[in-house]
Amino acid sequence: MRESVYATYLMTQGKIGPNGFLAGVRREATTTSAWGWVRERTASTVAQQEADPVGAAQRDYAGNLRRIRGEYAQLFPSVHLSRNLTPDLKGRLSWSTSFGRPSMQNALPTETVSEAQQTLTVGNPALLPQRAGNWDVQLEYAIEPSGSLSVSWFHKDIRDYILTGQEVGVIAAGPDNGFDGEYAGFKKLSTVNAGRAIAQGWEFSYLQQFRFLPGLLRTLSLNANLTVISIHGDFGESGAYRGNNEVPGFIPKTANVDLSWQYRRFSARVLWSYMSGSIRAFNALQPSRSQYMFEREQVNLGLDYNVRPTLKLALDVANLTNAPQRYYRGIPDQLETFVIQGTKITATIQGRF
Repeated sequence: MRESVYATYLMTQGKIGPNGFLAGVRREATTTSAWGWVRERTASTVAQQEADPVGAAQRDYAGNLRRIRGEYAQLFPSVHLSRNLTPDLKGRLSWSTSFGRPSMQNALPTETVSEAQQTLTVGNPALLPQRAGNWDVQLEYAIEPSGSLSVSWFHKDIRDYILTGQEVGVIAAGPDNGFDGEYAGFKKLSTVNAGRAIAQGWEFSYLQQFRFLPGLLRTLSLNANLTVISIHGDFGESGAYRGNNEVPGFIPKTANVDLSWQYRRFSARVLWSYMSGSIRAFNALQPSRSQYMFEREQVNLGLDYNVRPTLKLALDVANLTNAPQRYYRGIPDQLETFVIQGTKITATIQGRF
Protein backbone atom coordinates (compact mmCIF):
# COMPACT_ATOMS: atom_id res chain seq x y z
CA MET A 1 0.00 0.00 0.00
CA ARG A 2 1.25 3.51 -0.80
CA GLU A 3 -0.10 6.94 0.17
CA SER A 4 1.31 10.20 -1.20
CA VAL A 5 0.45 13.63 0.21
CA TYR A 6 1.39 16.93 -1.44
CA ALA A 7 0.81 20.22 0.40
CA THR A 8 1.14 23.89 -0.61
CA TYR A 9 0.66 26.97 1.59
CA LEU A 10 -0.17 30.64 1.10
CA MET A 11 -0.23 32.82 4.23
CA THR A 12 -0.12 36.47 5.29
CA GLN A 13 -0.17 38.32 8.62
CA GLY A 14 -0.03 41.86 9.92
CA LYS A 15 -1.69 44.57 12.00
CA ILE A 16 -4.30 47.22 11.28
CA GLY A 17 -4.26 49.62 14.20
CA PRO A 18 -4.90 47.63 17.39
CA ASN A 19 -6.12 44.63 15.40
CA GLY A 20 -3.90 41.73 14.40
CA PHE A 21 -4.70 39.25 11.65
CA LEU A 22 -3.38 35.99 10.24
CA ALA A 23 -4.94 34.50 7.12
CA GLY A 24 -4.04 31.84 4.62
CA VAL A 25 -4.98 28.74 2.72
CA ARG A 26 -3.44 25.26 2.59
CA ARG A 27 -4.02 22.73 -0.17
CA GLU A 28 -3.43 19.03 0.31
CA ALA A 29 -3.66 16.42 -2.43
CA THR A 30 -3.69 12.76 -1.43
CA THR A 31 -3.27 9.69 -3.64
CA THR A 32 -3.73 6.19 -2.22
CA SER A 33 -3.07 2.91 -3.99
CA ALA A 34 -3.13 -0.56 -2.51
CA TRP A 35 -2.79 -4.12 -3.71
CA GLY A 36 -3.02 -7.52 -2.11
CA TRP A 37 -4.26 -11.06 -2.41
CA VAL A 38 -7.69 -12.05 -1.13
CA ARG A 39 -9.05 -15.49 -0.36
CA GLU A 40 -11.04 -17.65 -2.78
CA ARG A 41 -14.79 -17.73 -2.29
CA THR A 42 -14.57 -21.49 -1.76
CA ALA A 43 -11.48 -22.05 0.37
CA SER A 44 -9.49 -25.21 1.04
CA THR A 45 -10.83 -27.48 3.74
CA VAL A 46 -9.13 -27.89 7.10
CA ALA A 47 -7.95 -31.36 6.07
CA GLN A 48 -6.37 -29.96 2.87
CA GLN A 49 -4.67 -27.18 4.81
CA GLU A 50 -3.20 -29.66 7.30
CA ALA A 51 -2.05 -32.08 4.60
CA ASP A 52 -0.51 -29.44 2.29
CA PRO A 53 -0.46 -25.96 3.91
CA VAL A 54 1.68 -24.37 1.15
CA GLY A 55 -0.41 -25.81 -1.66
CA ALA A 56 -3.65 -24.83 0.09
CA ALA A 57 -2.44 -21.25 0.51
CA GLN A 58 -1.49 -21.05 -3.17
CA ARG A 59 -4.89 -22.39 -4.27
CA ASP A 60 -6.71 -19.99 -1.95
CA TYR A 61 -4.82 -16.77 -2.73
CA ALA A 62 -2.46 -17.02 -5.75
CA GLY A 63 -4.98 -16.07 -8.46
CA ASN A 64 -6.78 -13.33 -6.54
CA LEU A 65 -4.65 -10.21 -6.78
CA ARG A 66 -6.70 -7.05 -6.18
CA ARG A 67 -5.61 -3.47 -6.95
CA ILE A 68 -7.54 -0.43 -5.80
CA ARG A 69 -6.78 3.28 -6.03
CA GLY A 70 -8.26 6.55 -4.85
CA GLU A 71 -7.38 10.24 -4.68
CA TYR A 72 -8.75 13.51 -3.34
CA ALA A 73 -7.65 17.11 -2.86
CA GLN A 74 -8.79 19.63 -0.23
CA LEU A 75 -8.43 23.38 0.37
CA PHE A 76 -8.17 24.58 3.99
CA PRO A 77 -8.59 28.35 4.32
CA SER A 78 -8.42 30.12 7.70
CA VAL A 79 -8.68 33.63 9.16
CA HIS A 80 -7.59 34.61 12.68
CA LEU A 81 -8.24 38.04 14.23
CA SER A 82 -7.08 39.45 17.57
CA ARG A 83 -7.51 42.72 19.46
CA ASN A 84 -6.23 44.12 22.76
CA LEU A 85 -9.45 45.36 24.35
CA THR A 86 -7.62 46.63 27.45
CA PRO A 87 -3.99 46.28 28.60
CA ASP A 88 -4.99 43.03 30.38
CA LEU A 89 -7.84 41.75 28.20
CA LYS A 90 -7.42 40.28 24.71
CA GLY A 91 -10.13 39.07 22.35
CA ARG A 92 -9.69 36.53 19.55
CA LEU A 93 -11.98 35.48 16.71
CA SER A 94 -11.11 32.81 14.17
CA TRP A 95 -12.63 30.79 11.38
CA SER A 96 -10.74 27.77 10.13
CA THR A 97 -11.16 24.48 8.33
CA SER A 98 -9.74 21.13 9.37
CA PHE A 99 -10.08 17.46 8.61
CA GLY A 100 -9.68 13.99 10.07
CA ARG A 101 -8.18 11.38 7.79
CA PRO A 102 -9.90 7.99 7.48
CA SER A 103 -8.19 4.92 8.86
CA MET A 104 -5.54 3.39 6.59
CA GLN A 105 -7.42 0.11 6.99
CA ASN A 106 -10.07 1.46 4.61
CA ALA A 107 -7.55 1.60 1.75
CA LEU A 108 -6.63 -2.08 1.91
CA PRO A 109 -8.09 -4.44 -0.75
CA THR A 110 -9.93 -6.55 1.80
CA GLU A 111 -13.03 -8.60 1.01
CA THR A 112 -15.41 -10.00 3.59
CA VAL A 113 -18.18 -12.16 2.21
CA SER A 114 -21.48 -13.17 3.81
CA GLU A 115 -23.12 -15.99 1.87
CA ALA A 116 -26.18 -15.88 4.13
CA GLN A 117 -26.78 -12.14 3.64
CA GLN A 118 -25.51 -12.12 0.02
CA THR A 119 -23.15 -9.22 0.74
CA LEU A 120 -19.49 -8.46 0.04
CA THR A 121 -17.72 -5.82 2.12
CA VAL A 122 -14.71 -4.13 0.49
CA GLY A 123 -12.29 -1.29 1.26
CA ASN A 124 -12.61 2.24 -0.13
CA PRO A 125 -9.31 3.98 -0.96
CA ALA A 126 -11.21 7.02 -2.29
CA LEU A 127 -12.74 7.72 1.12
CA LEU A 128 -12.55 11.44 1.89
CA PRO A 129 -11.48 12.80 5.26
CA GLN A 130 -14.11 14.20 7.58
CA ARG A 131 -14.14 17.99 7.06
CA ALA A 132 -14.95 20.59 9.66
CA GLY A 133 -15.62 24.33 9.50
CA ASN A 134 -14.66 25.84 12.86
CA TRP A 135 -15.63 29.07 14.62
CA ASP A 136 -13.74 30.02 17.78
CA VAL A 137 -14.23 33.04 20.03
CA GLN A 138 -12.00 33.67 23.06
CA LEU A 139 -11.53 36.26 25.79
CA GLU A 140 -8.29 36.04 27.76
CA TYR A 141 -7.52 38.09 30.86
CA ALA A 142 -3.95 38.39 32.14
CA ILE A 143 -3.56 38.13 35.92
CA GLU A 144 -0.48 39.84 37.29
CA PRO A 145 2.22 38.83 37.87
CA SER A 146 1.99 35.46 36.07
CA GLY A 147 -1.45 34.03 35.42
CA SER A 148 -4.33 34.05 32.97
CA LEU A 149 -8.05 33.34 32.87
CA SER A 150 -9.83 32.57 29.59
CA VAL A 151 -13.25 31.60 28.31
CA SER A 152 -13.84 30.23 24.80
CA TRP A 153 -16.82 29.29 22.67
CA PHE A 154 -16.39 26.92 19.72
CA HIS A 155 -18.63 25.66 16.93
CA LYS A 156 -17.70 22.84 14.53
CA ASP A 157 -19.70 21.92 11.45
CA ILE A 158 -18.55 18.40 10.51
CA ARG A 159 -19.28 17.14 7.00
CA ASP A 160 -18.41 14.00 5.01
CA TYR A 161 -19.01 11.96 8.15
CA ILE A 162 -17.51 8.46 7.81
CA LEU A 163 -20.01 5.58 7.93
CA THR A 164 -19.21 1.87 7.71
CA GLY A 165 -21.20 -1.01 6.23
CA GLN A 166 -23.10 1.10 3.67
CA GLU A 167 -24.52 -0.35 0.45
CA VAL A 168 -22.75 1.14 -2.60
CA GLY A 169 -24.17 -1.03 -5.38
CA VAL A 170 -24.86 -4.53 -6.68
CA ILE A 171 -22.06 -6.62 -8.19
CA ALA A 172 -22.58 -7.24 -11.89
CA ALA A 173 -22.28 -10.56 -13.66
CA GLY A 174 -19.44 -11.45 -16.03
CA PRO A 175 -15.68 -12.05 -15.80
CA ASP A 176 -14.92 -8.29 -15.76
CA ASN A 177 -16.96 -7.45 -12.65
CA GLY A 178 -13.78 -6.85 -10.60
CA PHE A 179 -14.06 -10.12 -8.71
CA ASP A 180 -13.15 -12.66 -11.42
CA GLY A 181 -16.83 -13.25 -12.17
CA GLU A 182 -17.68 -14.19 -8.57
CA TYR A 183 -20.42 -12.72 -6.34
CA ALA A 184 -22.82 -11.71 -9.14
CA GLY A 185 -25.95 -10.18 -7.61
CA PHE A 186 -24.37 -9.67 -4.18
CA LYS A 187 -24.82 -6.31 -2.45
CA LYS A 188 -21.53 -4.42 -2.29
CA LEU A 189 -20.88 -2.79 1.09
CA SER A 190 -18.15 -0.32 1.94
CA THR A 191 -17.22 2.69 4.07
CA VAL A 192 -18.55 5.98 2.68
CA ASN A 193 -18.75 9.69 3.41
CA ALA A 194 -22.22 10.91 4.33
CA GLY A 195 -24.10 13.02 6.79
CA ARG A 196 -23.42 16.08 8.87
CA ALA A 197 -22.92 16.84 12.55
CA ILE A 198 -22.70 20.00 14.66
CA ALA A 199 -20.48 20.09 17.77
CA GLN A 200 -20.27 23.17 19.94
CA GLY A 201 -19.48 24.13 23.49
CA TRP A 202 -17.52 26.16 26.02
CA GLU A 203 -14.06 25.91 27.50
CA PHE A 204 -12.87 27.62 30.67
CA SER A 205 -9.19 27.74 31.54
CA TYR A 206 -7.17 29.07 34.48
CA LEU A 207 -3.38 29.17 34.62
CA GLN A 208 -1.45 30.50 37.60
CA GLN A 209 2.17 30.50 38.73
CA PHE A 210 2.27 31.38 42.43
CA ARG A 211 5.43 33.48 42.36
CA PHE A 212 3.91 35.89 44.89
CA LEU A 213 3.84 33.22 47.63
CA PRO A 214 6.69 33.01 50.14
CA GLY A 215 9.52 30.48 50.35
CA LEU A 216 9.09 27.02 48.85
CA LEU A 217 5.57 27.82 47.60
CA ARG A 218 6.88 30.24 44.96
CA THR A 219 7.39 27.41 42.46
CA LEU A 220 3.81 26.10 42.63
CA SER A 221 1.89 26.14 39.32
CA LEU A 222 -1.79 25.45 38.69
CA ASN A 223 -3.46 24.67 35.36
CA ALA A 224 -7.19 23.96 35.39
CA ASN A 225 -9.73 23.63 32.58
CA LEU A 226 -13.36 22.66 32.04
CA THR A 227 -14.94 21.74 28.68
CA VAL A 228 -18.67 21.41 28.05
CA ILE A 229 -19.69 20.10 24.63
CA SER A 230 -22.90 19.14 22.84
CA ILE A 231 -23.38 17.42 19.48
CA HIS A 232 -26.26 16.68 17.12
CA GLY A 233 -26.73 15.68 13.50
CA ASP A 234 -27.99 13.05 11.09
CA PHE A 235 -24.61 11.28 10.69
CA GLY A 236 -25.63 10.08 7.23
CA GLU A 237 -28.64 8.09 8.40
CA SER A 238 -31.71 8.92 6.34
CA GLY A 239 -34.56 10.20 8.50
CA ALA A 240 -32.55 9.87 11.72
CA TYR A 241 -31.37 12.72 13.91
CA ARG A 242 -29.26 12.12 16.98
CA GLY A 243 -28.39 14.18 20.02
CA ASN A 244 -25.86 13.95 22.88
CA ASN A 245 -27.09 10.70 24.40
CA GLU A 246 -27.15 8.93 21.02
CA VAL A 247 -23.67 9.72 19.66
CA PRO A 248 -20.95 7.31 20.85
CA GLY A 249 -17.48 8.72 21.39
CA PHE A 250 -18.45 12.20 22.60
CA ILE A 251 -18.07 13.09 26.27
CA PRO A 252 -20.33 16.01 27.34
CA LYS A 253 -18.08 17.28 30.17
CA THR A 254 -14.38 16.95 30.94
CA ALA A 255 -12.24 18.70 33.53
CA ASN A 256 -8.57 18.66 34.52
CA VAL A 257 -6.63 20.16 37.41
CA ASP A 258 -2.85 19.99 37.16
CA LEU A 259 -0.78 21.09 40.18
CA SER A 260 3.01 21.05 39.91
CA TRP A 261 5.88 22.06 42.20
CA GLN A 262 9.64 22.27 41.78
CA TYR A 263 12.52 22.66 44.21
CA ARG A 264 16.09 22.56 42.96
CA ARG A 265 16.57 19.10 41.39
CA PHE A 266 13.22 17.72 42.53
CA SER A 267 9.81 18.21 40.88
CA ALA A 268 6.37 16.77 41.53
CA ARG A 269 3.06 16.83 39.69
CA VAL A 270 -0.48 15.77 40.58
CA LEU A 271 -3.12 15.56 37.84
CA TRP A 272 -6.82 15.11 38.58
CA SER A 273 -9.10 14.41 35.62
CA TYR A 274 -12.86 14.01 35.31
CA MET A 275 -15.09 12.61 32.55
CA SER A 276 -18.86 12.78 32.76
CA GLY A 277 -21.05 9.83 31.92
CA SER A 278 -21.30 9.15 28.18
CA ILE A 279 -22.76 6.74 25.65
CA ARG A 280 -20.39 4.10 24.26
CA ALA A 281 -22.67 2.12 21.90
CA PHE A 282 -26.04 3.23 20.51
CA ASN A 283 -28.75 0.70 19.64
CA ALA A 284 -31.26 2.43 17.33
CA LEU A 285 -33.64 -0.56 17.29
CA GLN A 286 -33.57 -1.03 21.08
CA PRO A 287 -32.47 2.20 22.79
CA SER A 288 -32.86 0.50 26.15
CA ARG A 289 -29.94 -1.75 25.16
CA SER A 290 -27.58 1.14 24.44
CA GLN A 291 -24.36 1.01 26.45
CA TYR A 292 -23.23 3.87 28.70
CA MET A 293 -20.23 4.55 30.87
CA PHE A 294 -20.56 6.08 34.33
CA GLU A 295 -18.70 9.28 35.16
CA ARG A 296 -15.10 8.72 36.21
CA GLU A 297 -12.41 10.53 38.16
CA GLN A 298 -8.72 9.65 38.03
CA VAL A 299 -5.60 10.88 39.84
CA ASN A 300 -2.07 10.56 38.40
CA LEU A 301 1.18 11.37 40.20
CA GLY A 302 4.62 12.14 38.77
CA LEU A 303 7.96 12.56 40.58
CA ASP A 304 11.29 13.56 38.97
CA TYR A 305 14.80 13.95 40.38
CA ASN A 306 17.74 15.27 38.34
CA VAL A 307 20.80 13.48 39.69
CA ARG A 308 22.93 15.52 37.29
CA PRO A 309 22.25 17.38 34.01
CA THR A 310 22.63 14.15 32.04
CA LEU A 311 20.83 11.76 34.42
CA LYS A 312 17.22 11.87 35.65
CA LEU A 313 15.16 9.49 37.80
CA ALA A 314 11.39 9.43 37.32
CA LEU A 315 8.46 7.73 39.02
CA ASP A 316 4.96 7.88 37.51
CA VAL A 317 1.84 6.51 39.17
CA ALA A 318 -1.24 6.24 36.93
CA ASN A 319 -4.71 5.85 38.49
CA LEU A 320 -3.45 6.42 42.01
CA THR A 321 -6.84 5.73 43.62
CA ASN A 322 -7.54 2.63 41.47
CA ALA A 323 -10.70 4.18 40.01
CA PRO A 324 -12.75 1.55 38.10
CA GLN A 325 -14.53 1.84 34.76
CA ARG A 326 -18.24 1.01 35.04
CA TYR A 327 -20.68 0.42 32.19
CA TYR A 328 -24.45 -0.09 32.14
CA ARG A 329 -27.24 -0.82 29.67
CA GLY A 330 -30.19 1.55 29.30
CA ILE A 331 -30.48 2.74 32.91
CA PRO A 332 -27.82 3.06 35.65
CA ASP A 333 -29.39 0.25 37.69
CA GLN A 334 -28.52 -2.25 34.93
CA LEU A 335 -24.81 -2.55 35.64
CA GLU A 336 -23.14 -4.51 32.84
CA THR A 337 -19.37 -4.31 33.33
CA PHE A 338 -17.12 -3.36 36.25
CA VAL A 339 -13.48 -3.08 35.19
CA ILE A 340 -10.72 -2.68 37.78
CA GLN A 341 -7.69 -1.54 35.83
CA GLY A 342 -5.43 -1.24 38.86
CA THR A 343 -2.70 1.27 39.61
CA LYS A 344 0.22 1.40 37.19
CA ILE A 345 3.64 2.37 38.55
CA THR A 346 6.45 3.17 36.13
CA ALA A 347 10.03 3.86 37.23
CA THR A 348 12.53 5.10 34.67
CA ILE A 349 16.17 6.17 34.45
CA GLN A 350 16.89 8.66 31.67
CA GLY A 351 20.44 9.38 30.59
CA ARG A 352 22.04 11.48 27.87
CA PHE A 353 25.38 10.59 26.39
